[in-house]
Amino acid sequence: MELTIKRKGFLENLPGIVKEAVEEYGIGLRKIVIEEDGKGCYTVFITYESPTSRL
Repeated sequence: MELTIKRKGFLENLPGIVKEAVEEYGIGLRKIVIEEDGKGCYTVFITYESPTSRL
């Protein structure tokens, strides 16, 4: 089963958010989508495979 979490941040925070996701989810990471809102804030959607579905 795939799960998606949402993180919010500014442009300067994006590299750290992406790095953290890659380190935390590793090979279970499926995709990262970054969307900008009208106020210069970014929403990062991190989709990963649930650890229980890998058993």
